[in-house]
Amino acid sequence: MPSPLDYPDFKRFVINNAITSGVFPLSEMTVMWLFYLNLHNLLLYSLVASSRVIARIAVSPLAGYLGDRYDRGRVIFLTKAISPGFLVALALLMGFHAYLLGILVVYARAFNSEITTQTGSASIVTMVPREMMSRAIFINRSFKEPSTLAGTLAWPFLLNVLGPYVLLISATALAVSLPLIRNLKINQGKKDVNLLTGFRLFLSKSEARGAILGLAIDQGAISFLVNYTPLLVSLEGGTEIFYSLAQAAFYLGILSGSYVVTKLKSSAVMDIINLVLKVSLFPPLLLHTPWALLYSMFALTFADANLEIMWFRALRKGAGDDYLTSILGVDELMTNVARVGVLETIPFLLPVGLFTLVGLGLVLIGGEGLIHLLHREILEIEN
Repeated sequence: MPSPLDYPDFKRFVINNAITSGVFPLSEMTVMWLFYLNLHNLLLYSLVASSRVIARIAVSPLAGYLGDRYDRGRVIFLTKAISPGFLVALALLMGFHAYLLGILVVYARAFNSEITTQTGSASIVTMVPREMMSRAIFINRSFKEPSTLAGTLAWPFLLNVLGPYVLLISATALAVSLPLIRNLKINQGKKDVNLLTGFRLFLSKSEARGAILGLAIDQGAISFLVNYTPLLVSLEGGTEIFYSLAQAAFYLGILSGSYVVTKLKSSAVMDIINLVLKVSLFPPLLLHTPWALLYSMFALTFADANLEIMWFRALRKGAGDDYLTSILGVDELMTNVARVGVLETIPFLLPVGLFTLVGLGLVLIGGEGLIHLLHREILEIEN
């Protein structure tokens, strides 16, 4: 049986992804943890925690345009080539305790990273035939997540030795791995693409509309778990070791869920798995133990892996591969508006009690289920 690894560009992309994923937690966790400890202001920290979300809102239509108008391989290479510079700048600023100035670099890095991520998401599923999509995603995760897990578990020890200069390890790995993605041929680019292409597809294609609206509510519901992990670890009585374990559970859930979904054909079954697990991950947070957070992080990403395939199927049916990055741009915009809406309420809800966040999450997941029922065509796609 043919394998996605038989396609040379896919293989190079996956190897690069494995290398960069191993150092991603080193940079991301260092930034989140040290900014949390040194800003001493929850509202300022909320800006850092929301940086990627806000960046996605700001640049997602542009990223969608670039990924469909030009060769996606070239876009990925150029944006990844810039990334090491941001990490070096952040390491130096944190080393000299210039955290307020560092917020600006956090946002510049997030803007650049969003273009890379959005273009890469469209690329990973279009470099192989459609029937190989779920296997391609699983293979990518099989290389990526163990690497990410290793970096996650090593992070607390490296942080104790190097402090903010852990980011220099990430910068070096990104620079060394760049030749692997040079001259990737993913798409030829379409001339009839503009910044409004994705919005027109969203309005005219029911499959794309249902998938995007459902995902926006889903990701809004879980956003406080993903973006405020250091704060939740602290509230539940954990230390940086539990932060590392929570991130490890997060990545184990992705890998496990990506394997299970290769065995499924029905989008409806994937949706049921997603909704049941999403409902189950909120109540344990009320137990006030950091161990409960480990389950919640695992269940979150296991569920997301199932939702991802259902979502990609619907977007590809609605937009086709030529306009996939454009429709992803609309998805990122709407999803991250929902995330910001939830994240920026956290400083006001949290003083009332953690139960307010649990209740909000459960209500939003219920709304996601209703949207999927109103767009049943997304549940009927088998490939």
